Amino acid sequence: MSAIDEPRTAGVSGQSIHDSVQLSVDDATRATLPQTRYGDAVHAALAELVLLPDTLEAGMRIEGDSRPGRLALRELFLRLEWLPGHDDLVQAEASASGMTVQWSHLAGWSMTAAGDLVVLDADDLADPAVIAEAVMHAALCGLRCTCERSPGQGARWDQAVYLDIALGRYDERVDGVLG
Repeated sequence: MSAIDEPRTAGVSGQSIHDSVQLSVDDATRATLPQTRYGDAVHAALAELVLLPDTLEAGMRIEGDSRPGRLALRELFLRLEWLPGHDDLVQAEASASGMTVQWSHLAGWSMTAAGDLVVLDADDLADPAVIAEAVMHAALCGLRCTCERSPGQGARWDQAVYLDIALGRYDERVDGVLG
């Protein structure tokens, strides 16, 4: 009997991670993108206000030459977007153009609508309720509205210390690869 004539058995593809020390897909993503839990918390705070974005993205941007030994800027981000005409965008300019709220581990929180950019006066790892309130205020009154806002701009997320540690490790890893 030749190798061609021998019966073939089905091969096993992939590996089970059940009872393994390997990370699950969810944990591996969170290890690679540590800001995803923060994004989840901000999304939950927005859900409490019934102000859900059309899209929520978490990722990493690379600017520059990302080849080994080359200079590249790596930035972790969250991006929430309300598309033009979204029912929750009451303010006319925001409704016509849509609104984007962004977080960067390098620059903190900002919002854009109708070509206008505003950096939020909030902690880089602000309490998600503070961010949700700022988003609601912008959706109702506009980005540069001067009406009084409630206090809490200095409030920090109760899980911020863990994200700070993860971001520090991320920066060390990136510096180790680039350095």
